[in-house]
Amino acid sequence: MSTPLLQDAGVPFDLFISSLTEQLDKAQASMAIKARLGKLPLTFAVKEVSLDLRAFVQILDDDIYLRPAGPGETEASSIKLQLTTITKPMIDENSVDYSTEDPKFSLREALGDQISETEQRQLERIGVRTVQQLNELKEKAGTDVIARLSRMPVNRLQQALLRAAAPRVTRVEPGAGTGPGDTSGRVHLSAPGLRPGRLPRVRAAGESVAVVGAEDGRIVLAPMASQLGCEAEVDFGDGQVARVELSDGRLGQWRPS
Repeated sequence: MSTPLLQDAGVPFDLFISSLTEQLDKAQASMAIKARLGKLPLTFAVKEVSLDLRAFVQILDDDIYLRPAGPGETEASSIKLQLTTITKPMIDENSVDYSTEDPKFSLREALGDQISETEQRQLERIGVRTVQQLNELKEKAGTDVIARLSRMPVNRLQQALLRAAAPRVTRVEPGAGTGPGDTSGRVHLSAPGLRPGRLPRVRAAGESVAVVGAEDGRIVLAPMASQLGCEAEVDFGDGQVARVELSDGRLGQWRPS
């Protein structure tokens, strides 16, 4: 049920567009069924839709709302919309891929209280929706540029970047070994702090953990069965040390200096 505020403000602009295109999709499906069942050699289709609306525009919490003008409301804005068609390859090429990163490692999940909902929206406005994108932008543009574009305080952004750069377990491949000295498969870590040509030192349960691969910000470990599920210390060198539990989906934290 709509709240009075929503009724007064109208409908969110993206919801208006989604509802409009949904109706057009239904019309398109209906025309396709008619042509297939009727085996028509020629029929009609909608190529473009043009709308000339008069509505009041409001911005609430960074969202744009439209309220259609009523009788006698002459101060409404004139909004012109023109919809055209788009093919699936064009959608794949020009839209955001929301499956690029596991939901466990979204900005909200990875950063926790290091970022508020408002700050998350500020990052999303400049195209940053995942931890991976945040780390990539830091490497290419630097903290100051991200802070200026997203309008986030530098200290808050630095805290978020530090948390985002901590290693995290992306996949665990259990092995067949069950003895104390047996290896227990492979543990894959996402490690933005990794430097090219340098293997990190990893320890868990008081013993070293074998590093069998490290490249492109990723580390592959071969822990003993007794180390799986324990908290590991990952030393990247240059004073960078993080702790992360060797369990699927665990997020790491930097060790206090």
